[in-house]
Amino acid sequence: MSHLPIQILNPLTYAEYRNLVERLVLEKKATGPEQTQERIVYTKLNLQRMKRGEKQFVLLPALGALLREHQPDWRWLVLVESWCGDAAQTLPAIAAIAAAVPTLELVIVLRDQNPHLMDTCLTNGSRSIPKLICEDRETGERLFTWGSRPETIQQQFMALKAEHPHLNKEELMQHLHTWYAKDRAQSVQLDLLTLAEATLVAAVPVQLDWVI
Repeated sequence: MSHLPIQILNPLTYAEYRNLVERLVLEKKATGPEQTQERIVYTKLNLQRMKRGEKQFVLLPALGALLREHQPDWRWLVLVESWCGDAAQTLPAIAAIAAAVPTLELVIVLRDQNPHLMDTCLTNGSRSIPKLICEDRETGERLFTWGSRPETIQQQFMALKAEHPHLNKEELMQHLHTWYAKDRAQSVQLDLLTLAEATLVAAVPVQLDWVI
């Protein structure tokens, strides 16, 4: 699936994004135009989630082996915002995977600064994040997208909402982040393994998008 090149505003490395979030926490701010107290609080909480994710990450052997064998010349564009809990839970794993493969470039992109890019990969019409876009670095061809949540965790989340419609947002988020903590980035790696295998082995572009 080919896309015309889209200019990316303020692309960041993972280290640059982490430094940005740390600075925002000190300044009691968040990314994006809406500087609400809720988003400021989430940004501070997400910094701790990212630090925990970095310490706990273990590369899935099958995923590491596949990527190291094929050495794909890929660019992973990942749309995020500092206040997004799902991004904080999955981005450290995505960054660690990219760091383990020399031919894989990771570019962090802020959603609200890049609406034209975001609008090329909506989830059922929604600007859900995080969203990972995998491109061939040489041709610019879009190979697959992933997001905004690991399949297994999204299925648990949707089942919980259906079975317990009385739960409010805060209660739902508590369950969600408990699952993330127990999962330790296994589900996002399994999703990416499925996508990478389909692209590298079967050469059939596929897409995993889950509705929040």
